[in-house]
Amino acid sequence: MKILNSKIAYIGKYLKVIEKEFLDKNGKKEIWECVNRKDAVFIFALTKKKEVILEKIFRVPVNSFVISLPAGTIDKKRDKPQNVARRELLEETGYLAEKLIPFLKFPPNPGVLMEEGILFFVPEVEYTGKRKTEDTEEIEVLKIPLKKLENFLIKQAKYFKIDIKIWGAINILRKKNLI
Repeated sequence: MKILNSKIAYIGKYLKVIEKEFLDKNGKKEIWECVNRKDAVFIFALTKKKEVILEKIFRVPVNSFVISLPAGTIDKKRDKPQNVARRELLEETGYLAEKLIPFLKFPPNPGVLMEEGILFFVPEVEYTGKRKTEDTEEIEVLKIPLKKLENFLIKQAKYFKIDIKIWGAINILRKKNLI
């Protein structure tokens, strides 16, 4: 497999669609459509009482509420991922992050997105009540005891879509003895 060239097919407000011409494993020329979006941060936050902070957020692309980790794109040049994580957590949930532990860089959807995600663990967040969501964000903040998180997600999957990154974060954080 070899990439031959790339061209922009569409430029929108938040993303670009790129057509990548490549040679498949048999040497045949093919086109793969990719989405170029700014990198993002995802936050696995815990309160002092060991409650996980999640969001039930309406996502237009899937026309549904999705239970997910607080997150945001790194959309300003020279913005540090830690600063974006701290800002997004506060704006979306009202929780303040002091200590941020980056624990994974990953491609959230490598079949389509040219984006890199950075997953942060934030122990002992404090509630400030100072939320400032955007007009395009309909968010309900959920506080779920860590011990009940997996059962909660399984039950909620009957009613809402569940972002798979939550499951991955739980597993990795356990293996690193952070939760």
